[in-house]
Amino acid sequence: MTPAHLPPDLQRRRLLRAGLALAAGAGLWRLAGAVTVDTEPLMLTMSPDGLFVTTAAVFALPRSLEEVLHRGIALYFETVATVVRPRWYWFNEDVAQAKREVRLAYQPLLQRYRVSVGGLQQNYESLDEALGVVQRTRNLRVAEASQLVPGRTYELDARFRLDLSQLPRPFQLNVSSQSDWKIEATFAPQTFVWTP
Repeated sequence: MTPAHLPPDLQRRRLLRAGLALAAGAGLWRLAGAVTVDTEPLMLTMSPDGLFVTTAAVFALPRSLEEVLHRGIALYFETVATVVRPRWYWFNEDVAQAKREVRLAYQPLLQRYRVSVGGLQQNYESLDEALGVVQRTRNLRVAEASQLVPGRTYELDARFRLDLSQLPRPFQLNVSSQSDWKIEATFAPQTFVWTP
């Protein structure tokens, strides 16, 4: 029997099976398309004012997140750096921590991207320019000089991620099915001796 001569119930079942197979294939493709984040080594600067770090986490924004951005939903990225004092006899001690939050938004009327860091805002013509600012953290003060002991060895840990908890509630419910929305990276720990 050709498909045109099949009973309507059988035609519907075949269409349903074909649709489910396409949906499953699309889901597998989405899992394979997880975002790769490349990190550059942490750059430390020691000064009498404290310890500063510069980081870079380079990635391409997935098409699905770009569409969300163009719908007017802002994306929040955060970089967290922690100074740790290793202890062989106990758990490591967290000495200081700093966090930088960056908000990336699209302004449809101006057709520009806006990046906000703290109280500072800057507009950019292209998404690549805006992402360049989001991906790089320059001179983030992680610890003040008074928190560190000269001559002591410390370790600096840092991580970067897209903060999905800042998305509107309906998007948060759909996050588990969007594997390409997981943008995060952990930088290689950097050991240093505090010598300002």
